[in-house]
Amino acid sequence: MQKMDVQTGNMVKKGGKLRGWLGLTAGLALIWTLAYVILPWGSKLPLIAPVMQAIAVSDIDAGAYWYTQSEETAIAQMYVRHAIGSK
Repeated sequence: MQKMDVQTGNMVKKGGKLRGWLGLTAGLALIWTLAYVILPWGSKLPLIAPVMQAIAVSDIDAGAYWYTQSEETAIAQMYVRHAIGSK
């Protein structure tokens, strides 16, 4: 919503700074909720829990999965698949 500034005659947005700060706060709260509530809860889902458990037990560096062309990732991926398949 805009309002006319009496002294300058220009249109100014009402609550522009407040809306920006509220948007930033809401965005940060959403990121925090995702990182500390939703993702940890998701690791307990029936399809994901065995993978998470195999990664933890095998002491696999999960960050290596981002590098899909590396040999370590291929070996770790095969190990996790075999570990889950044998259960």
